[in-house]
Amino acid sequence: MYEQQHINNLTKWCCTIQHFPIFALPLQEVLCMKALKQYEIPVSGLKIGVHEMSYIVDWRFFDDFEESLVKQGHFEVQVLLDKQHDHWMVTFDIEGHVDTECDRCLAPISLPVGCVNTIIIKYDEDGNTILENEDILYVSRGIQTWNIAELIYEFILLCVPIKRVYDCENEQVRPCDMQMLKRLTGEVATSGEDPNWNALKQIDLNK
Repeated sequence: MYEQQHINNLTKWCCTIQHFPIFALPLQEVLCMKALKQYEIPVSGLKIGVHEMSYIVDWRFFDDFEESLVKQGHFEVQVLLDKQHDHWMVTFDIEGHVDTECDRCLAPISLPVGCVNTIIIKYDEDGNTILENEDILYVSRGIQTWNIAELIYEFILLCVPIKRVYDCENEQVRPCDMQMLKRLTGEVATSGEDPNWNALKQIDLNK
């Protein structure tokens, strides 16, 4: 009797959650949607004119993107949205740093990164969201909210240099491994300072 009642209750609960599509999503995806919700802009409620928005991006932001190429960092993002009747012009001004390893000396560094990108948003009369090119994005005219998290993520990736190095000579505390840099430039005789080199010299390669 108890088991049958339990089954009936479970059946009712399963039928109820069918009305809530979010339960059909994996838990990680649900949490990601919730975390990135702060990057939604209620565009339908914005008046014609210029609107300014500010966001802070840190490691929690990058955690929400699976296999993100950036794991640690801190950025300030200024968004300028100029809304007109037939289009919007949106400018992203991003300044901050990426925590990574120096490609020259392998020391941990905070690599300064910054960029300014502008895109144009136009209305697709057919109601489809398509990307025409790098600078123009089409959205449905009935769009209520616009999430800019993915655009911020892509802009940050684009402005991170392929070679992650920067000149730190003018900084009071240099993050780079200066000893390693001297070795690479030949300023230090490695065989005279590194005991490992002396050990390697004793190996008879003719055996």
